[in-house]
Amino acid sequence: MDLVRTRSVGQIAYCVDQGPVVFPVNHTVADDAILVRVSPFSGLARRLRVLGQVPASYQVFEYDEYTSTGWSVLIRGRAESLEYDELPEEADRPHPWAEGGRNLLVRITPLEVTGRRLLAA
Repeated sequence: MDLVRTRSVGQIAYCVDQGPVVFPVNHTVADDAILVRVSPFSGLARRLRVLGQVPASYQVFEYDEYTSTGWSVLIRGRAESLEYDELPEEADRPHPWAEGGRNLLVRITPLEVTGRRLLAA
């Protein structure tokens, strides 16, 4: 999680009936959970409204093509939308880079955190 805190962008993944969906989002870390903001009209928001929680994963990585080095952290857990009284202070919330309304705050609670370092041969 220390490496995840060094970056502000990662990829969230979850499944829909047609298969896995992965897209980039920016994030913050609060109490070892990942916080992201999505559109309340997104596919993830629709799944959360129906199911309450969805299995999800989150990946953050860094790489250097020139030196063939890097690292990756994969967080597997569950995603859920936060209620108003659960929201962190504004300064601790992620601030989306993408245009449009991204006002649904989603928390990914880790069940497993794994990773790897890539070292040049």
